[in-house]
Amino acid sequence: MKKLARFILFLPLLVMLIACAQPAFAAKGEIQSFTFQDMTSDVLGMKEDLSLDKIPDAHFVVSIKGLGVITGVSLKAIGTDRGWDTVPGNDLWAMVVKDGQGETLTSLSGTLSSRPFLGYVTLDIYVADDGTAFSEKREYEITVSFMDGSTATAKTTVAARPEVLAAKPAEPQAQVGDKMSVVLYGIGDKDVVQRGETIRADGVKDAHFRVRFDAISVVEEIAIRNVDGTSSAWDTVPGNGTWAVAVFKSNEIRNRSDGSVKFAVEGDTTLDLWIADNGSIAKGGTQYEVIVKFNDGTTLRKVAVREETTGIVSQEGILDAVLQAPGKGDLTSRNELLKSDGKADWKIATELSARGTIVNIVVRGDDGATEWDTIPGNGKWLVAVTDASGKVLNASNGSVSIPVSGRKNLNLWISDNGTVVEGDVAYKVIVVMNDGRIFERSVNRDAESAAAPQFSDKIRAKYLGKGPKNYLPKGEISTLLTSTDANPDAHVKLELRGIKGTIESIAIQALDGESGTWDTIPGNGAWNIVVTRTASGNILSDMDGSFRMDVIGETELHLWLADNGKLGTSPENFEILLQLADGQVLRNKITR
Repeated sequence: MKKLARFILFLPLLVMLIACAQPAFAAKGEIQSFTFQDMTSDVLGMKEDLSLDKIPDAHFVVSIKGLGVITGVSLKAIGTDRGWDTVPGNDLWAMVVKDGQGETLTSLSGTLSSRPFLGYVTLDIYVADDGTAFSEKREYEITVSFMDGSTATAKTTVAARPEVLAAKPAEPQAQVGDKMSVVLYGIGDKDVVQRGETIRADGVKDAHFRVRFDAISVVEEIAIRNVDGTSSAWDTVPGNGTWAVAVFKSNEIRNRSDGSVKFAVEGDTTLDLWIADNGSIAKGGTQYEVIVKFNDGTTLRKVAVREETTGIVSQEGILDAVLQAPGKGDLTSRNELLKSDGKADWKIATELSARGTIVNIVVRGDDGATEWDTIPGNGKWLVAVTDASGKVLNASNGSVSIPVSGRKNLNLWISDNGTVVEGDVAYKVIVVMNDGRIFERSVNRDAESAAAPQFSDKIRAKYLGKGPKNYLPKGEISTLLTSTDANPDAHVKLELRGIKGTIESIAIQALDGESGTWDTIPGNGAWNIVVTRTASGNILSDMDGSFRMDVIGETELHLWLADNGKLGTSPENFEILLQLADGQVLRNKITR
């Protein structure tokens, strides 16, 4: 109903635009790019089966320009009888079609919902194969159909993909137990296992499963597998590379030193299983099966039911954590030593409410690399800890054992590794208690420490000359449907390295402040920038020229803008600025 309402609201505007559109934008679309992306996701099954089959599917991306309504998509492997489309019940296999926001446009039967578009639209196409099409290098042709009866076609070549030649063999069907129940409580309050095969705390809260069964036997293996959603696996088999399952019975860990298990059960048994989350459990949307194997050959397996934990909400935890700019304190160096180095430390003022003993404190950045802690000998720089009076609470080797019985103020001191002063990494404080409980809280910056950075090598922009694309005329336009001029656009490649966050806007401006400004912000008078994923197209900008995108890790974007006669002559006299949703502004010079 939501899609139908959106389509009905769109129709009057579409009819008006079709009536007055320029010839270049008739009531149909033009394919701007058609590319093969990867073969890593399992989205659908063979033929017209839209259920997952644990076999990776082919992923294509098509970018369309114009205005109209998309009513169908088909794909064929040239030189074979293999084809896919969005019409159920014919000789062609099914496909799954998603739009640029990740919304699935095909129904459970494979039918495509009509998709109005105005300006640009990007579709992600997923198809399954048994090896017929992808057994060797060949050409693929896509056809997109529109409401007015017109079509658009494009071709792309894909190298052989031998990994899809053979379907993944089905796992042997083990005995199904009707006397087992499994509950997933989500992310719990304990930290007993890390990402990998080692059962050891790592400062991150673990996911909690509870299993109950009735058996008289010896448990010799436990495994957890996804049945849909994100590919996931944990078990108690040592040395196979699969992440560990920590097994508790009556609050006692039953794993041996290598992570394996072998213990007797006599009748009604409850086990608590703890695993390091691979991201899928906190995210949701994935179901998991727990498998318990016994030494008599019996196997119990059951899909977990997800339940929210109930009861009294604990009042324990880190109540506040504030990062403060360096002042007078100097307790740490750029190593694990509790030793001053002549440079004032950054301070994180924390307030904690708990009962027990603190055995580790971690300060962790969201860049995946930055971390300080109080564990000696692990190579991570030290967190020095003081109480409200300034007394140092670390032992001589940096470790801590801090008893708490209620509210307590602790000050944490760290040496900057370069990320703190730059300001583009977010941090959290993690406190680990001696009983496995773990508390964490995001760190806020006070006004002084939140100063905007100057330049960052995490963004690099290179001027590549003019063309081959031509999306924009000179000046600012209100819609990308405006006719272009005869001059190819200036082309800038933007590389983002290790940035995590949401891009709000991109700007290019002259260092002298007078020779020109371009950006992705509509209505401010600056000339437009069009953003594409690759140099061959696939436009990411919205129709009004705005741009917003979530990024993480390594990202490459291509920027297109009308040259004012100065950018192309001396691009080194210009800089690029990246505005992120958290308020950061990263900048760097443009190079040739």
